[in-house]
Amino acid sequence: MFEQMKWEDVYSLWDESSYNFSKILSAPMTAEPVFVEYNQKDSIYGFDWLQNEAAQARKALIEKNPLGFLYLQPTNKGTIQTAEMLINAQSEEELAAIWIAATAKELLEYWYGNGIGRYARMLYMTACEFLKTRYYLWHHAMKKLVPEILIPLPILENIDCKDAAPVMGLIQMNTVLLKSSWRILRYSSLKDEELPESCFRIRGRRFEKATNCRE
Repeated sequence: MFEQMKWEDVYSLWDESSYNFSKILSAPMTAEPVFVEYNQKDSIYGFDWLQNEAAQARKALIEKNPLGFLYLQPTNKGTIQTAEMLINAQSEEELAAIWIAATAKELLEYWYGNGIGRYARMLYMTACEFLKTRYYLWHHAMKKLVPEILIPLPILENIDCKDAAPVMGLIQMNTVLLKSSWRILRYSSLKDEELPESCFRIRGRRFEKATNCRE
């Protein structure tokens, strides 16, 4: 059996740890709209993460050559789902839970005997428990849920975790770094009034089967 935490305690830890970055961490995520000219029966609609400079280049490329969009490769299904979940979060608590779950999942590989993996798993599972009644969760086969772990490896190797607080600090540090260096783009050939609802938010319409957090 895996050790467990209560969501109330995890969210309280997030709140306490975010003191110095509260505005950055609580700010809603938005996507930059990129209109794609596409005169066919079907339509184009989707999200992607790109680093700031790459995002500017991508927007210029699509403006110059809309059909070139069809040959571009998206970053990753898991990160794209995270982007859409973040954009559709309806409260600061939901936003926190998505960041915690997605980033903690990426930190699971950093064991090193220092406790990061142990507490990352606890935070991941607890955040998923909170989210599973609100969203269809990431498929277990998705390999990446955030674009990058930007924290230098020497820091990860030299942290000694006695509880979940240092891992929460890592999650928040990585979130701040991502928000300052990456952007979410929303590609669409649709008019604003035609944009679909989120595929991943539970509204009685099923898009993708929710997965068990306990892989």
